[in-house]
Amino acid sequence: MTVPALHVRAHGPIGARPIVFLHGVGNTGAMWDRHAAALAGYRCLAPDLPGHGRSRDVPWQSRAETARLIIGLLEGLGRPSALVGLSLGGSVVFAVLERRPDLVDHAIVDGCAAIGTPLAPLMKAGVRLVAPFVRRPMVARMIARSVGLRDAADIADLGDQLRQVEPSSFARAFSDAQDVRISPSLLAAPTKTLLVAGEREIAAVRRSDRELAQRMPFAIARVMPGAPHGWLGSALRVHIAMVAAWIEDGDLPAVLQVDAGPAPRGAVGGSTGAEHP
Repeated sequence: MTVPALHVRAHGPIGARPIVFLHGVGNTGAMWDRHAAALAGYRCLAPDLPGHGRSRDVPWQSRAETARLIIGLLEGLGRPSALVGLSLGGSVVFAVLERRPDLVDHAIVDGCAAIGTPLAPLMKAGVRLVAPFVRRPMVARMIARSVGLRDAADIADLGDQLRQVEPSSFARAFSDAQDVRISPSLLAAPTKTLLVAGEREIAAVRRSDRELAQRMPFAIARVMPGAPHGWLGSALRVHIAMVAAWIEDGDLPAVLQVDAGPAPRGAVGGSTGAEHP
């Protein structure tokens, strides 16, 4: 399936309730395959974002342009959809909610800040240095270590996804994900929104989640105890259960806690993407 310029992985029955999944930087829509398999009663759509996977020949231009493409996908569904975004994907979810919240009945933003962090310039510089080597195995091993991946098959799959990314798009997309800011249109979005993060995220992500939960009309913030950025890599079943519960207005997994406090010292991760289930 294609949506102007983007390759989209499609799973589940046509006409079923849709869920659109947006991946992190360096990943592809394939990172959501196991979610789609577990949520087989839904129409699960996972686009490869610009510069990634089978959309790698479409340069990453901006978060706004990517949101425009995703809005085109949502408009074509003919009914409101659930929208789930991880890291970079979460930044695009924010952009969609600012522009067309009517297309999204439930949203999940995992591991993405809508406020700035003093670490951003250093993080951007580091990614610019790494970007030319993003397809090399050492980068996959480094990212896998940072998000708690240990299974050799999962690490190999992550490496395969990284080999499909266009390096300059990787750097630009990462930079864009650090520049999300709270806007009046985001605060006015009436969509039911779950803001979730690993307990060991950088402080800006969790602080952003708490602020948005207080200021958006239908948002809550939850944290996964002891987890880093991209925690679905080490707690896949919890993540899938969370998605299923949220879009059906059910009870979230009990392990998820209300995010009511600051990130602990030694927090790791950030709005980086390159996670894998």
